[in-house]
Amino acid sequence: MLELLISVALLGLVMSLLYGAFFQISNSSLQVNATLETRQELRLLMKMVLDDLQSIKYLKHFADSSQSTIQQRETGLIAERKLGPENPDTGELEEVTSIYFHTVIKTRFYPEEKERDPELHEVGYSLEENQDTKTWEFVRREDFYLDGNIREGGKSYILSEAVTKFDLELLESETALAGGGFKEEWTTEWNSDEKNCIGTGEPFCLPRAIKLSMTLSGKDKQSVADSQVINLCVPPCNPEIFK
Repeated sequence: MLELLISVALLGLVMSLLYGAFFQISNSSLQVNATLETRQELRLLMKMVLDDLQSIKYLKHFADSSQSTIQQRETGLIAERKLGPENPDTGELEEVTSIYFHTVIKTRFYPEEKERDPELHEVGYSLEENQDTKTWEFVRREDFYLDGNIREGGKSYILSEAVTKFDLELLESETALAGGGFKEEWTTEWNSDEKNCIGTGEPFCLPRAIKLSMTLSGKDKQSVADSQVINLCVPPCNPEIFK
């Protein structure tokens, strides 16, 4: 009987250790899967934004064709800063970017119009707070037709409710250094103002490069971040590509 009791006790101890290890491995596996899903979502969102930005255009003739000298047609790129979600570490509101631009892409939101798609549309990205749920939504807006106001119109869709940071930096100028390389000047705001923008010289209508930084908060409350840079102009810049 004593041997039996000792055997049962040892068996219980071994089973408790096995169950503890199993649940620890299971929880770790769930966390890894959640992180992988968040990273995959981040990659897809960044690819969509960068694909749109890579084909950005400043439409010089569109801006010049305005009949009104007061209300000018907006084109190119407008990047603005505003307060966004709260930083979980500091408790302060973070600044995020809202962008509006013309880009040469196939429509994503008007599949019924694909037969007559001009492949030139207004597109915008922003983080917007839902006043009902008090959550932040990452929104893409697309307007099938071009009009004078690049900030409004078209259809808007919520792409994600997990984005906590959407930040753009724009390469404003490059200065060649005597020892080689370039000194870069970056900015967080941009406005392709048709009244000041020059198509063949300084300043350029579009930035030379764009750095996109995004952060997503996963279901496990763990944050995943990434940054990527795309070049719109390779030094020495060719002004003709901005016409």
